[in-house]
Amino acid sequence: MMGFARPAQRSVIRRGFTVVEILVVLGIVIGVISTLIVGLGYGARRARIANTEFLMNSIVAGLTRFRAETGYMPPILGVPSQVGSGVTGTAFGQLGWCRDMLDPPSLAGTQNGGPTYGSWSTTQRQNLQKWCSATTIPEYLLGLGDRSQDGYGVIMEGTGALPTNTNTPGYREQPALGIRNPGSDGGWGSLLNPRSGTQGKGVFGSRNLASSAPATGNSDSTSAFLRGKSLGPYLEVKSDSEIGGITGFQTDGTPIVAKPGEINNFDLAPKCLLDFFGKPVIFYRRGYLNGDPRSTDRTWSLADIVALRPQRFGPGEDVDAMPDANNDSGASRAAMASEFALLSFGPDQRWNPTIRADTEGYNEDNIVRFGP
Repeated sequence: MMGFARPAQRSVIRRGFTVVEILVVLGIVIGVISTLIVGLGYGARRARIANTEFLMNSIVAGLTRFRAETGYMPPILGVPSQVGSGVTGTAFGQLGWCRDMLDPPSLAGTQNGGPTYGSWSTTQRQNLQKWCSATTIPEYLLGLGDRSQDGYGVIMEGTGALPTNTNTPGYREQPALGIRNPGSDGGWGSLLNPRSGTQGKGVFGSRNLASSAPATGNSDSTSAFLRGKSLGPYLEVKSDSEIGGITGFQTDGTPIVAKPGEINNFDLAPKCLLDFFGKPVIFYRRGYLNGDPRSTDRTWSLADIVALRPQRFGPGEDVDAMPDANNDSGASRAAMASEFALLSFGPDQRWNPTIRADTEGYNEDNIVRFGP
């Protein structure tokens, strides 16, 4: 038999990746991951902006409903020392603190001719920027308090439990959310008819909640059986994470906020409504005359509030208002025409209340909503 020669076997040379190839592959993988991270971060940022805008639109609707029932916008609640006078306490548990009703700034001008900016002092200009509130929104739209605070809601017993005696005011005020009609001054009588023995008009401790004779001295009137229409709540809060407790203020007026569980006695802290970046939504409104929130002070407008001014203007959108710290007087027509406004500090969680457009860009991502 003839034999057949086997074909020569080819030698197979196995070659690994070179260092350059590995680096190229790693670079591609890192680039893809970086793109995904940036995309996911941008998507999360956009989602938070959208949720904050939705929240602010809901607040605008709630404020509009409140005005329809009472005839006025809620007043500004805060710390009187923040705007130049009054109570100087800076810790919750002290009288009022940032739940005192603040009188609107009184500035030079006329009801028909408008403001006279040249007559405004530096202090008056600064105080005007501080006339805003982080506590008004939950106070008037949710009623986050008990009967000693807004005339509606349960007063807890010493153990923190609901009252068991059906013949007590607290028992009759369930559910807890909502408020009793704040009255003609918007502050449960604290501005127009303050109690004797307290530190001036409008303070938290001066709220006269009884419908009969006002209380005297520093005693409250929660022992009285309050009657009458309850209001609200005007806003739905889906979780406790949307509510913060204010523990102080930074030098620029920014509230310092704690969340539930972060501080002791969280229930005692004045409450604010948080945007989806964890910062308070700030409430501004037009001034009014003679303690009547139904009136309008036309010697200044929301166009004079620097933090509400946009970074850029479209054709015909701008008007002149109070010059800021850079002598920039540009403001929007929407601000000049609006009765109230809401402000979120936006994704960077920062603001500059003195300059419309600063070099750090603090106000560029502010989210602003104007009411009618």
